[in-house]
Amino acid sequence: MFEKFRKTKLQKRAQKKVVKERSMLGKQVFVGVGIVIVLVLLTTAIWHGTRIESLQITQVEVVGGYTIPHKEIEDTVQQVLVGEYFKLVPRTFRATYPKKAILENIRNIPRVKNVQIEIIDTQKAVVAFEEYRPHALWCADVFTEECFFLDEFGYAFSTAPTLTGSAFIRYVASEIIPEVGEQAFENNFIKTSQEFSDKLANELDLYVTYIEKTGDLDVLYTVSGGGVLKLSQTMTLDQSFNNLRSILGSEDFVHLQDGKFQYIDLRFGDKIFLNDEDDTTVASSSTEQ
Repeated sequence: MFEKFRKTKLQKRAQKKVVKERSMLGKQVFVGVGIVIVLVLLTTAIWHGTRIESLQITQVEVVGGYTIPHKEIEDTVQQVLVGEYFKLVPRTFRATYPKKAILENIRNIPRVKNVQIEIIDTQKAVVAFEEYRPHALWCADVFTEECFFLDEFGYAFSTAPTLTGSAFIRYVASEIIPEVGEQAFENNFIKTSQEFSDKLANELDLYVTYIEKTGDLDVLYTVSGGGVLKLSQTMTLDQSFNNLRSILGSEDFVHLQDGKFQYIDLRFGDKIFLNDEDDTTVASSSTEQ
């Protein structure tokens, strides 16, 4: 009798457990179906909501630069705006458009700098940019034709095509390999060396083609006649220029004025070493003109 009662009690417990499990399963199914419905509704809302015409970027305007075609910048922006996020949200949706990717792609265009993009008039993306201007060339040595463009601050911003002539002064730094994106020379060095080169051209008709830094202090200026001016940064450029002008103004060295000398060494104050052919001469900047 007791055994029968015990079995009946166990059966009731088992039945209650089954009912409870079925009830829980029903709730889980209900919740699952509810979640799916919510997700479907949410996805549908996102899909349609992010395609509202007034919320799309439909125009791209480009301002700035001076040689880079605006069409190239515009095409770059349009290419990044093609497609969707997770096959759901269009990249043209104003609230989530890929601003970072657009800026990165534009910055990869040679000569572009300081890029900004803003959305105005709700549907227009305005891209403003500046452009690096070639100021000089940075070359590995005086013989190579593979060089990089430098801006006025000494920053190497792109590879230069093969150029002939002396439209740009070529800068060389011994033991430094030229590379895009590097600060090749200090801003002040570029500025002062350019001013010195302009002074040589304007006052002495000597046109600099190469400027080479050798070591920490020495700088070599190669002029179009083939001659090399050796300067030291321990002296001011005005001192070096005045010493050079004094020598070239002398009747003894007037034949050097076209730059056809091997070198003129201006590194030792008013004691100047020069070599016009095979002979080395020591002169003084106090030579009478």
